Amino acid sequence: MKAEARSLTFLANEGEVKIPFFQRAYVWNENNWEELISELLQSSKSHFLGSLVLKQIEIQSGSTKQVLVIDGQQRLTTLSILLRALFDSFDTLLQEKCQQDGKFDACLFYKKDMFDDDLLVKIEHSKIDKKYYQQVIRGEIVADTIDLHTCNSNILKCYKFFVDRLVNVSLKDRQTLFNDLLSSTNSILVVIDLTEDDDEQAIFDTINSAGMRLSSADIVKNVLFQRAFELLGNQEDVETLYHDSWESVFANDEQSITFWDTARSTGRMMRDNIELLLHSIAVIEGFFDPEKHSLSDLSNIYKEHIRRLDKNELTKFIRTISEFAKLYREKIIVFENSDLFGFTDYNKRLFHVLSVCDVSTFHPYILFLYRKYEGNETELAVSLKKLETLVIRRTVCKLETKNYNKLCKELISDSSKIDILLAEVTDNDVSNGLMSISNKHAALLLFWVELFRRKNDNRYDRDELKYTYTLEHLLPQKWEEHWRNVPIIDEDGQSITDWEEAKKYRYKLIYSIGNMTLLKSSLNSSLRNYEFKRKIEGEGRKRGIKHYAELGITKLDIIAYYETGDLSWNEIKIRERTKQITEDVLKIWSNI
Repeated sequence: MKAEARSLTFLANEGEVKIPFFQRAYVWNENNWEELISELLQSSKSHFLGSLVLKQIEIQSGSTKQVLVIDGQQRLTTLSILLRALFDSFDTLLQEKCQQDGKFDACLFYKKDMFDDDLLVKIEHSKIDKKYYQQVIRGEIVADTIDLHTCNSNILKCYKFFVDRLVNVSLKDRQTLFNDLLSSTNSILVVIDLTEDDDEQAIFDTINSAGMRLSSADIVKNVLFQRAFELLGNQEDVETLYHDSWESVFANDEQSITFWDTARSTGRMMRDNIELLLHSIAVIEGFFDPEKHSLSDLSNIYKEHIRRLDKNELTKFIRTISEFAKLYREKIIVFENSDLFGFTDYNKRLFHVLSVCDVSTFHPYILFLYRKYEGNETELAVSLKKLETLVIRRTVCKLETKNYNKLCKELISDSSKIDILLAEVTDNDVSNGLMSISNKHAALLLFWVELFRRKNDNRYDRDELKYTYTLEHLLPQKWEEHWRNVPIIDEDGQSITDWEEAKKYRYKLIYSIGNMTLLKSSLNSSLRNYEFKRKIEGEGRKRGIKHYAELGITKLDIIAYYETGDLSWNEIKIRERTKQITEDVLKIWSNI
């Protein structure tokens, strides 16, 4: 290994500068770009912009010299785009002067043959960035046509940023910066040249502790294909494996890259989709133990596993990742407010339940089931319904969720264990749980009870709904001012005369599911605590429950009785409705 402080003009002495196909796409953003140009515009100080790790590629005699960028592609790409943006900021006369000594062209372009007329772009990017990067460096992009808000390419965004930023920089300062970047004495980089014997992966991991740090997924990908190079030996075979089993799934287009880079909530943490996928695969394959390991250990655990694989095992493992990735993208759902839900869509129902209940630990088990029952829709639906039922019943009963990681692993080993767990939560436990339930979980249950009732009821013209309703307590949480004169009635139908006991009883029933309903919009806050009649009818311009009653659980359970003259709402009504809803909940999520 040889390390030396160099200027950007070191590129002039290189031929083709290749960014390995398995490295991540260009990801620097506006904060990185602003930091870089602000640093460079401070002409009074010397600049050190970081390191580049390069490795020479052995070539046949007479071929163009080639070098691999092992680390630093983000920095190198950005500097080359800045150089192009500076050049483009000058008028035609200045551009001609810039090209007279050949440094500009020598840093950004090369010729395969000295007699060729064509200048080829020197830095060769991976497939996803190659097109836009080459267009920028060749001067084929007009910055004004790039919309920073809608553009999906960070390469184009970078160029647009620098072009716009340089508008506010004086011509003198732009010329100074251009000259500085092309000065052979301006050592802004440490270039590390590796030999064949150097462990480039170890150096790569160490150096990347600074700057735009690699994610676990980046490290796993690099280790996978570095190992593939070691075992397969032939670069063409490795590239084919990469293109067929990785790039086509994770980096085929900007939409794919965005999907896998999108973060999801996992409890208190946010994790990228690709990291959650890799975690799920590690659990399914059995080399990640949720009782011993955490997500922060993921890359190291993968390294250990990959090092144990032979050539055939590695190839099979990479293809396994690809297969699970396709399942993950197709099946693991993230919801929008505009999404419609129907009761018979068991996949959507399961993920909606998991989302509202903040349970993400069963993703490995779900992926395992999708693969196990591929082509067997009946068995898959049964297994997913059991998991959904387990989560609902345990949530209603306020049982601990901290052991779900361990349970996920156990279910992958023995799916039949779920039947034992389901039997542990009785219908009586669920009934008691529904007597005191949180607003969030009550809204979830009421929504699916509504869809359950609509499924086979021809009174409804829609069997799909959006999850956009607001929960309302019919007997308000702050009831003492306007409901004091409504008798508080116990299970025997008797008024409770002891005021303190009566209050305790009423406050207890307020939080039972029978006292809750869903409205298409919230009531006015001043109306919410009024007595039942005003709450239903509204007052003046303040609309009541009747106006916002769109669902059967409100229109049929409450408004229909009110409009036939039943103007009361009390403990008797709450208990009756709780019983009705409980029956539906137990039908939907039966433990049998």
